[in-house]
Amino acid sequence: MYKLYRQTKTDSSRLYVLSELVQEIHYSDTALKYYQEAIELAKLLQNKHLQAQNINRLGVYYRNMNLHEEALKLYEEALELSLESGNQTQIGHSLNNIGQMYYYKEYFDEALSYYEQARKYFEEVNDKNGLGYNFTGMSLVLGELGRYKDAIELIDKAIIIREELKEIRQVMVSKFNRANLLIDLGIYDEAENDIWALYEYGIVNDNVRAINALSKLVELMVKTGEREEAIKYAELAQKLHEEKPVSQSMIEIYQIMNQVYFNMGDLEKSKKYQNLLQIERNIIKNEKTKIYLAGLTIKNQKEQIDFLNREKALVEQNERFKLYLTLGLILSLLIISIAYILVFRALKREKINLLQLSESKKEIELNKEELQRLNHVKDKIFSILAHDLKGPLNSLSGLVNLIQEDSLTKEEFESYIPIIAENLGNNNILLENILIWSRSQMNGLEVTNVDIDVRVIVQKNIEYLYHSGYFKGQVMINDIPEHTFARADKNMLEIIIRNLLSNALKFTKKNDQIVISSYKKEDNLVIKISDEGVGILRKNLEKLFGNEFFSTPGTHQERGTGIGLILTKELVQINKGTIWVESEYGAGSTFYFEIPLA
Repeated sequence: MYKLYRQTKTDSSRLYVLSELVQEIHYSDTALKYYQEAIELAKLLQNKHLQAQNINRLGVYYRNMNLHEEALKLYEEALELSLESGNQTQIGHSLNNIGQMYYYKEYFDEALSYYEQARKYFEEVNDKNGLGYNFTGMSLVLGELGRYKDAIELIDKAIIIREELKEIRQVMVSKFNRANLLIDLGIYDEAENDIWALYEYGIVNDNVRAINALSKLVELMVKTGEREEAIKYAELAQKLHEEKPVSQSMIEIYQIMNQVYFNMGDLEKSKKYQNLLQIERNIIKNEKTKIYLAGLTIKNQKEQIDFLNREKALVEQNERFKLYLTLGLILSLLIISIAYILVFRALKREKINLLQLSESKKEIELNKEELQRLNHVKDKIFSILAHDLKGPLNSLSGLVNLIQEDSLTKEEFESYIPIIAENLGNNNILLENILIWSRSQMNGLEVTNVDIDVRVIVQKNIEYLYHSGYFKGQVMINDIPEHTFARADKNMLEIIIRNLLSNALKFTKKNDQIVISSYKKEDNLVIKISDEGVGILRKNLEKLFGNEFFSTPGTHQERGTGIGLILTKELVQINKGTIWVESEYGAGSTFYFEIPLA
């Protein structure tokens, strides 16, 4: 393809060869410059179909580099071009890609809307390949919305289509996605069959997928209590990993095996897997750093190209302006002279009006900042109510619909209850934060100081959070000594501890440790909450306790509102305390707060 590209003379032929070439090398680092050349050629030749196609593929390239915002902009540009060209296949792919970006952002309703639009276009032209991608992506969104029956039906359709097209690799991807849905529903036997299908495919064609399958089998065996089978699959994965490393999947296996051997009392093997886990974490950390730096380089290159294009346009515009500059100056001088006379007269009249308005302006300025703050608070609360509370209600609505349609067995109904309960439990924490924070904004909080056993309060909230949606199998350790007393408002102290613990759960993974400890500092008690999570970027540390809402997605892409830490800071200060944080990105975080001793 590259040789043919070098030999092609005409722009039209070169565009078609380039479009085929980038499709073959789209995972390589060199693909970027060929994408840009293909897009410019398509624009020059006014071929909106190939322009949209290459912009879509460039979006995929940016998505793989974790440049999601840039990818979304490209998908939206491709959609606009596709609509202009009328090419329904490209319209469908553009809508599909936008839906995927909203899925990553956890805007599931918006994602579903784009997937449904894409489906109509694919069905109109009977594009089965597009429908295979569409059904697979839409099933993941439906699963997040709690519509498991619809999700399973769609993923089954995707598998049938891909089997007809003999796209074996994509069939395995769809079956693996179906296995995850089945595991969520507790249908372990069928899920195991799909995982084995991926393993058999991977052992012949791709060791990476074989290890991914073994990772899921280890997790499934532990869930079903088949510990020996889990150990066997973990050892098999280790052998494959030595042939072709797959760090991410092995991290999941090492975490599980570390816990398995720890529970068995075999501390030697537990430590072995803990050491292996740390090695793979360091590898992943280095890889993420490389990808991040590569992404920054690509982003800078794009910005430089945009800057040069803008500079070129400005130079051309400047040349055109030179032609009219002289006449413009003369006309401007004439207008200025007339304007000066008019303004001079108007100023005399306005002077009196300005004196009258001055007093009103002062009063308006005094109220402006407070009105803006209250409006910001209102908008934030409406945004939270519109987005963060919608997911659990959608799940509950879907369950009611299934009950009305007599589509649920008793066992299925009972399996949905924990899922919905966890989501509603998360919203209890969110609503409590909103109500307390709103009262604090209106200066409506009253402090009732009492002597509190801190260890008891911490243990109570640990047990409460074990049943929340933030819990992903982490290990929470209450290391506060017995009979450790502080003097504070009991309800406020519970909210402080619950917010910091749920924050730690949000940014940690399965089997990570979260340790709550304390020490005395003069007349104060310092409470310390440490985790082994993803850590915090240095540039984000100063934003955590600021006056603006700030939040980042958790390890399972959990969305936050930013209210929790702002409220926590206010409650600590109300109780005559201070709060601070120490963190290293990729190596966990430690939050401290101190309050008076009893």
